[in-house]
Amino acid sequence: MKKEIEYLKREIALMKVLILDLMPHKEEDWLDSADVKQLFNFSESKLYRLRKANAIPHTKIGGRYHYPKAFFNQYLLNKIEE
Repeated sequence: MKKEIEYLKREIALMKVLILDLMPHKEEDWLDSADVKQLFNFSESKLYRLRKANAIPHTKIGGRYHYPKAFFNQYLLNKIEE
């Protein structure tokens, strides 16, 4: 019984490695409010209105808002394709 358990543990560890290899290893970059305001020439009130309307994804960490860079990259790509 002990050998079977050890065998299963090894198989599970191997499966974990294979699954992790299949998953994309992409760390998400985040922008803070100052970055977004500078890049898009937004005022503080414009950024507030977009957050309040849930027009842009955001999270608040330590009293500061952060925005996923991938959202803005995709938005700009969509604008270029239009």
